[in-house]
Amino acid sequence: MKLAPEYIWTIIPVYNHAVELRQVVCKTLENCPRVLVVDDGSTDAVVADLLSGTGAEVVSHSRNMGKGHALRTGFEYVAGRGCKYAITLDADGQHNPEDIQIFLPHISPDGRTIVLGTRDFGSSNVPGKSKFGRGFSNFWIKWQTGREVHDSQSGFRAYPGELIRNVRCLSGHYDFETEILVRGIWMGMDVKNVNISVHYPKKGVRISHFRTFSDNLRISRLHTRLTFERMFLGAGRQVGKT
Repeated sequence: MKLAPEYIWTIIPVYNHAVELRQVVCKTLENCPRVLVVDDGSTDAVVADLLSGTGAEVVSHSRNMGKGHALRTGFEYVAGRGCKYAITLDADGQHNPEDIQIFLPHISPDGRTIVLGTRDFGSSNVPGKSKFGRGFSNFWIKWQTGREVHDSQSGFRAYPGELIRNVRCLSGHYDFETEILVRGIWMGMDVKNVNISVHYPKKGVRISHFRTFSDNLRISRLHTRLTFERMFLGAGRQVGKT
């Protein structure tokens, strides 16, 4: 049985991606009628004005707080509106909103599966740091959970409503997406890996807010903390068994 469209939301966090944003949102609305854009303190445009007339809903932070905080704001918003599944995708044009159709067959009323988009790293212009970061995080998540994930740093995902309402994460930046994935598995959620397309503009054209040193440091600290919880506090010990 399929989940009715009114229970599925797409959340798009945005920070200074005005050029691509309206096109991304309009394409997303063609594939999911309920779209929330979380403006994380953008300074390049008034996001609500930019999206006027599209049908998307917009909430805003008064200052930039980080991607994780933007997603947490989005989760709280849609959870209060009956959301049973929240799909997330990036605002920079890297993800193809049409790939939402790949996620939908794996979204069901039982709400026990995280659907994780695996980016095609065989495409052109893929940054080396993205390949390294994915492999690094995938390795540690398998150790911490006993589960195989193919792209732990992909921002194109579908989260069950139960997870976004009940999970408690400390991370507030790019590390959030790793933490919620691990804690979701520890809660007993399954993970379904699905292949998605990805577009990376050439170096010099691509706009990324990922800070190589500071964000990788946050992710490394997170893995240290999660490993400590697994080893010494017994977190996820049962669901992590293979």
